[in-house]
Amino acid sequence: MNLKHEHNKLFQALEFVTSLVQLNVVFLLTILPLITLFPGLYALSAVTRQWSINQDYSVFHAYFRFFNEGVRRHYKLGVAWTLFLSVLLIDFLLIRQIDTGQTILFTSLFVIGFIFLALSLFLFPVLTHYEMKTMDALKLALFSIMRYGYIVVLALLLFTALGMLAYRSPLYLLFGFSFIVFLTTKLYLHQIDRTITSQHADVESS
Repeated sequence: MNLKHEHNKLFQALEFVTSLVQLNVVFLLTILPLITLFPGLYALSAVTRQWSINQDYSVFHAYFRFFNEGVRRHYKLGVAWTLFLSVLLIDFLLIRQIDTGQTILFTSLFVIGFIFLALSLFLFPVLTHYEMKTMDALKLALFSIMRYGYIVVLALLLFTALGMLAYRSPLYLLFGFSFIVFLTTKLYLHQIDRTITSQHADVESS
């Protein structure tokens, strides 16, 4: 057994877990005003992308750099995204006050909400990974829902498991959310890069 190699692997694992906790804490603190949720999610995705590509587990400097980048570069999209989320949440609250047609309205809103969340799951990695216009990023994220729906299912299962674990012990919230974002971002970017590379190879060979 190579003790030095095992020691390095243990050190890297501890560094990764520590970085997850730090990232999760700084993310939760920066989204307390709620209106900063979009740049917070942008920064969270950008940092986890950096981890998956460069294996650089720095947190604070990178997070606030990407947070400011999310505000500057995607201000209009951030405002529209936040307004849509706010309207969606308000509608869910208002439906509870309606006596007739509640089931139909709730089902419709649930479907819209699910599509919005699935779109957001892919949108933030796309924005941080590619240089493209907002509409092109939205189209790619929408295409990804249909092409990589299993990632949405995986994320849903992981967040459900996190909720169940957090119900038993809130300590899981210290690293669980950032770990799920890291995992789904890494998986998605790997798949989308493979798809784009394959399409380019097909075009060149034809």
